[in-house]
Parts: sequence; structure tokens; C-alpha cells
Amino acid sequence: MKTDHGAEEATRHGIARSSHWPAVERAHLAKEPNCRACRPGQSEAVQVHHIFPFHYAIALGRPDLELDDRNLITLCETEHDKPGPNHHLLLGHLDDFKSSNLAVVVSAMSYFGEDADEIKRSVAWQGLHAVRLRPLDQMTDQEKAAFKAEMDTRFPPQKAP
Repeated sequence: MKTDHGAEEATRHGIARSSHWPAVERAHLAKEPNCRACRPGQSEAVQVHHIFPFHYAIALGRPDLELDDRNLITLCETEHDKPGPNHHLLLGHLDDFKSSNLAVVVSAMSYFGEDADEIKRSVAWQGLHAVRLRPLDQMTDQEKAAFKAEMDTRFPPQKAP
């Protein structure tokens, strides 16, 4: 059974997933069923990863980003009996599920087909790891404001139809 690391971390902050998440997740996987960092057949288990973590987005006034396909990318994750490079942890969260990599789309292209050892040896990945996003409850007000500005710039709020 797959673990929902995003929901676990959000719960730590008193934030729950939208009841619409399962349908959005299914629709995203129908469109993008494979890990964006894997060669075909490299992994079996995948997760839908939020580029901007949904609990940060909700806490900072952008709850729409939890269900916004622009904010989603498919990455593999090691599960019981389904080994893989675990790009979700290494590229999506920079080896810490309490953090996130806002450059995950670029990282997925940069480390395409690489396994965990290759990724961790990369000087560029080590640099990203060293400056990874701080957990929400450790961010200053200034960091939160900068994070919100980055969300709004990259994914401007969409008007309802």
C-alpha cells in the first residue's frame, strides 16, 4: 500500500487533503502515468507529487494549487515489492519529506534515468539538498511571503469558468 507522505506532513500542520484529491490524482495519472525522471520500465510504483506542497499552498492562501494540474508531476517511489530509484523522495523532496524541491521539473529532466546513488553523488544535487525548502513551521514571515510570491508568479490564480 502506498504511503501519502504529503497528507502525513500536512496533518502535522493541521491541514487535510481536499475530498476532490482522489479524482484529481486519478486524472493526472491517466494523463501522466509514468515517472518523469525514469526510463521506461525503470520503476513500477508512482506518486503524484505537488511541485508547491499543498499544505504550504493552503496555509499561505492558495488552496487551489492542491488540485491544479499545473502543480503536479508524476514521480516514482519505492514501495514494498516495487523497487525503483525513488525519484519522489530524492528529486521531489531532496531526501526529506518535510521539504520540497521547487525545481523538481528541471531536476526530473536533469537526472532522467539515474538511480539513487548517481543522484546523491551529483554535486548539483548536493547543492540543492543543502539549500532545500525549510519546513513550513520553520519559515520566517519573509520566507513565507517570498514563497507565496513564487507560487503566484509560476501559477497565477485562474479565474473560475
